[in-house]
Amino acid sequence: TVDDGLGDTMRLMREEMGKHHAEMLNIMLGTQNGSLAGNDFESVDRVCGSYAEITNCKENDQSTAYTAGDLDIYGLDRDAGASWADAIVLHNSSINRELTLDLIDQLFQQVWAAGGLPKVMLTGYDTLRKIQGLLQAQQRFTELRTIVPTYNGIQGVRGVEAGFTVATYNDVPIIPSKNVVVDSGGISRIYLLDTDYLFLKIAKPTQYFEAGIDRGDPFAVNRLGTEGMYRTMAELICQRFNIQGKIRDIR
Repeated sequence: TVDDGLGDTMRLMREEMGKHHAEMLNIMLGTQNGSLAGNDFESVDRVCGSYAEITNCKENDQSTAYTAGDLDIYGLDRDAGASWADAIVLHNSSINRELTLDLIDQLFQQVWAAGGLPKVMLTGYDTLRKIQGLLQAQQRFTELRTIVPTYNGIQGVRGVEAGFTVATYNDVPIIPSKNVVVDSGGISRIYLLDTDYLFLKIAKPTQYFEAGIDRGDPFAVNRLGTEGMYRTMAELICQRFNIQGKIRDIR
């Protein structure tokens, strides 16, 4: 039915469900690593997993134990022992401890020592607020930096107003997201990522399909109505694990 206040109902639904589709893709990328990807994207938390994490830690509820295969990714076995498929994970055996600048610096040190050049720090708004509080207490401040997004190695032209200003730590931009994994009783995890080796590989860009009576084809949906669908085919790909880092079990 069409309500006078809405006008073209299908147009409204296309707009709203397009936003929802984008939100769901973000949620997939932010899923905790104890949840297998299935038909969803692999998540950043699963990429940043390790044998030490599955051996010593629990899922983000801090009570559910990992089981065999939980942290395996791309068919790589992380259960047998430490290997090149391990990311750098600073954990506290699923017991939350205070976030400190020394802990963040330790992650940077280990990533640099492994040969990584981190391009972004990903965390939640709560953890960003905690970092800013720690810096202010020591009379240090996060600098602001204009970031020009890159796509598959192609960088936007600096003369075009396409960048955005973010806080940085060690000159690495901090990107906050509300979908980052939060440990129970604590704050959002921190990921230090080298995106030269971590990217979203697109098989088919987002497409919209619609069928039904509005399109003159009610037989396709087998009723006097119209249905729409968004589809995206892609996967989060990591080509080098040992230079991706994570801090978990923080408050």
